[in-house]
Amino acid sequence: MELKNFASKIVAENSFIKASFGGFAGSGKTLTAAKLLIGCYKKMGLTKPILIVDNEKGSRFLIPLFKEAGIEAYIKETVHLADVLSAFSLLNEKQIDFLFMDTLTKVWYQFIRDYKTNNKRTFLTLQDWGKILPDWQEKFADKFVGLTGNCIFTGRGGYTYDMEENDETKKKEFVKSGVKMKMAGETPFEPDLNIWMDLQQEIGENGKPVIWREAQVLKDRSGLIDGKTFKNPIFKDFEPVIDYLLGTEKGVVAKETDTTNLTATENYDSQNRATKRTIVLEKIKALFTEHQFSTGKEEQAQKVAIIKKFFNTTSQVEIDLMKPEKLEECYDELCKFFLLWPSDKGHADRMKYIVDHKTSLMFNV
Repeated sequence: MELKNFASKIVAENSFIKASFGGFAGSGKTLTAAKLLIGCYKKMGLTKPILIVDNEKGSRFLIPLFKEAGIEAYIKETVHLADVLSAFSLLNEKQIDFLFMDTLTKVWYQFIRDYKTNNKRTFLTLQDWGKILPDWQEKFADKFVGLTGNCIFTGRGGYTYDMEENDETKKKEFVKSGVKMKMAGETPFEPDLNIWMDLQQEIGENGKPVIWREAQVLKDRSGLIDGKTFKNPIFKDFEPVIDYLLGTEKGVVAKETDTTNLTATENYDSQNRATKRTIVLEKIKALFTEHQFSTGKEEQAQKVAIIKKFFNTTSQVEIDLMKPEKLEECYDELCKFFLLWPSDKGHADRMKYIVDHKTSLMFNV
């Protein structure tokens, strides 16, 4: 085996930025993250909409910023991981140029609540955490790392504790030793850039409080601003990282080798079904591409109506999890549907065609 056939020269696949902002209430997480997003959007020459997954009710205060920057923004208020994964799909499909999650902590909390409900738990044991953390890693963290697009998330702050001996009582007690983002394991450090925000204040010479925000760079993979602290941070403070990403040589990176023939206990039937599902999903996606569904509001409304009619859902995650047999059935029906698609007609005629079309799918009979 030759080296060039096994690996590739070291290059970057893309210039996407992934960043996280942690901190306590009022520390400036949302605003600073929005400033980074806007700066990246302009510097990278992006043009597509951005999507905000909001559960803090803070996005309404960002409207003037995005409007002034000329950025088209959409919002989804949710705390459910399924919606976050749907947002991931929109980013991977290039329907949006940026995903902003504010805050991911509430999604994590809901993930835990769902586990408690589904498993009838009041308190969580070590065995429970042994299931929750790997499940989160697989369902969120691994998918976040694999995103082919720009993404920023925020997280609420908490404290870390160490046990120390009290000098007076000689008893061991827990004391605050640091700060952290309230999130599963290493999730805050999955991004390339991790920022900790702090609200600072002091009494000025006139006796009035002076308030400012500080951003401490806890992690920067480029090393250009790692460990630095910025007062009232703006995009220019983080810009060296973006310049680095944009300036790296781009190319194709060699991926892992298929080792299925080395795994004695591999479930080949399950693998074949997964492959079949992927193929059908790609064929369905190609149908919509073939019939030129753009990102315009009317075309997207038509697409949503079609998907809902043939799949009985608008959740991409739910569709991705369908049995390949059901997907094949939906694909066949879609092919029949598009045979007489009124491509030369207006929005109203197309919507009427969707409503009037008869399909033999069981849940639509």
